[in-house]
Amino acid sequence: MLAGLMVLSVIAMSVAFAGGAAAATEDSVTFNDQAIGVYNGSDTMVVGPIYAQKGQYLEVTDESGAVVDETVIPVNATDAAIFATPDGPGEYTATLYTEEGGDEIDDDDAMVYDATIELSDQKSAKGTLEQVTVDTASLLDGDDNDTEFDVVLTDADGNELGRATELTGTNEDITIDTSKITAQTEVTATIFVDDEPLQAYDEDAGNFVPVSDSATVDPDMKNKHDEKGDDTKHDKKKGDKDYTEKGEKDKSDAGDDAADGDDSTESGVSNDASTDQDTSAETNQDQNVDQSNDQDANNDQDEDASQSNSGDSMPGFGVGVALVALLGAAMLAFRQQN
Repeated sequence: MLAGLMVLSVIAMSVAFAGGAAAATEDSVTFNDQAIGVYNGSDTMVVGPIYAQKGQYLEVTDESGAVVDETVIPVNATDAAIFATPDGPGEYTATLYTEEGGDEIDDDDAMVYDATIELSDQKSAKGTLEQVTVDTASLLDGDDNDTEFDVVLTDADGNELGRATELTGTNEDITIDTSKITAQTEVTATIFVDDEPLQAYDEDAGNFVPVSDSATVDPDMKNKHDEKGDDTKHDKKKGDKDYTEKGEKDKSDAGDDAADGDDSTESGVSNDASTDQDTSAETNQDQNVDQSNDQDANNDQDEDASQSNSGDSMPGFGVGVALVALLGAAMLAFRQQN
């Protein structure tokens, strides 16, 4: 058995052969519907399987009949594949001839689509999830882009969860109703055409793979959210407690430092908190003394006013005192004369 990969055209079309000296089956060519894939870092469409003889000629044309690629079969081929570069989405025809310019042996047509699909991770806080949104799904056919397709949603075991039907062209934010999803699940969205998964060649896989995308859906975010909220509340309570205890401790320490003034002096570190407290206390005492003095002055003024008012209200008492003083002076003068 010979297996190889050879460059067969100036546009980098290549053919992989697996066969013997003679073809195992009748010479033929098969060309299946597919999406544009990737080979050698470039867009590709794959013609095959091909059964052909050395020297036969293969030609690939687009819908208008223009030749897209061509090659002479270099060796006998069984179940071979030819990678051709498409001009874009559209219908293509692969034809096998006895030789270049010779009789036609076989041909086949294929629709080659430009297809994409994107699906993102999704979360819910309801505990169950009954809808999944596909970000983008498109199927371009190179004409009116009116080819209908479905997007089928499956789980990791391939069980269908739901589908969106009768889509055409490019679609965004496609909501698919699903059976209830109650646990974190990996889901896959795949493009289906004529109820079959659309495939494209993938150079990493080395084979055809469905046009699909996978993501994780998590319907049980409610409890996680609550737990996170509880943790936040707990942190806040813990923070408040730490703040209170720290504040009380600082004040207590400040008071202890004020009482132990000798230790503070020996360490060479002044206790600002103690100083502030003493200053505050002295200020309060000074204020109390000033208030007391002010109160005494007010009392003296009240007494003087009271006495003044009393004198004013008893004018006879003042006259009597004056008469007694005058009489005393007269008696003293009389005694001195005698």
